[in-house]
Amino acid sequence: MVQENIYKGLLDKLEKNLTILPDKMEETPKNTLAALWHTSSGNPMSPILAEKTKLPHLTPSQLGQLDTLIQDRISGVPLAHLTERQYYMGLEFIVKKGLYIPRKETELLAKTAITSISNEYSKNANVNVLDLCCGIGTVALAIASYCRNAYVFGSDIYKPAIDCAKTNAIHFNLENRSSFINADLFDPFEQLSLKNKTHVIVSAPPYITTVKVKQMAIEISNHEPVEAFDAGAMGVSIFFKLISNAPDYLESNGFLIFECGLGQGEFLANRIRLNNHYKNVTEIKDEHGHVRVILSQKK
Repeated sequence: MVQENIYKGLLDKLEKNLTILPDKMEETPKNTLAALWHTSSGNPMSPILAEKTKLPHLTPSQLGQLDTLIQDRISGVPLAHLTERQYYMGLEFIVKKGLYIPRKETELLAKTAITSISNEYSKNANVNVLDLCCGIGTVALAIASYCRNAYVFGSDIYKPAIDCAKTNAIHFNLENRSSFINADLFDPFEQLSLKNKTHVIVSAPPYITTVKVKQMAIEISNHEPVEAFDAGAMGVSIFFKLISNAPDYLESNGFLIFECGLGQGEFLANRIRLNNHYKNVTEIKDEHGHVRVILSQKK
C-alpha cells in the first residue's frame, strides 16, 4: 500500500508537470513512470515495454533514484536517455546518453525496406543492404532482424552513434550479419566490392534546415547531436548525394529508399524521376497522408 501511494503521487506529479513533444507521442505520464520505475530497479526498459510489465518492489535507495530520474525527466532530459532504451519495430534498442533517439515515424522507412526485400529477394541467399546515416543502427538492424537473408552495412559520421550501433548488433546477436563504420555516406564502401552488387540502400538522413535546427525544442537541442538534424541551408543536400551516387552501388532493379521531411517528398520524387538511372519512383505516405518515404529502383 505504501508503494501504491508513492506511485499515485509520482504519477500525479508527472501528469501536472511533464511536457511530451509531438514526435514522441508514444510516451505518456503513466508509461514514463513505469519505464523510470523499472530503470530504478536495475532493469531498464522503454515505456512501451514497461507499461506491459509488472512493477517490482523498490528499496528506499531505488525510490530515491526514481525521484531523481523523474525530476530529470520533468526538467527536459529525454526519457530514452534516462532509461537508455528505445522501442523500435518491436525491438528494444540501447540508446546511450547524448545520442539521437529513433522516432516512431522512421518505422515507415524500415517497413518499406523489409517489404521490398521480402517481395523481391525472398529467394536470394544473401541480400546486401547499405544504411547511410545509420545512427545507432535502428533501421539496419530492424532489417537484419526481420530479413534473415540480409547482411547490413551502416555508415555514420558520428562515432558515438557507430559505437552504439555495434553494441546493438551484439545485443540482438546480429554482429555476424552487420558491419558499422564511422565514415561519411558511401565513402567506406568503395573498398568493399559493393558497387553494382547492392540490393537495397536505405537512409534516414538529416533533413532539417540550419535555421530550423536552431529553433528546435530544448529537449532536443540540449541532449541530441546537431549532426543528426542539421542538413544545411536548404535541407536537401544529402538527398542529392544519395540520388547521384546510389546507382554506382545498386544492382539492376535494386532499391533506393529514404525518409524525407514534411513538404520535401514531391520535390525529391520529381528530382529522381528526372534522373535517367531510376524507374518506379513511389511516394509513400504516413498515416496522416504526408509523403515521408521515397522508393525507387535502378533501371
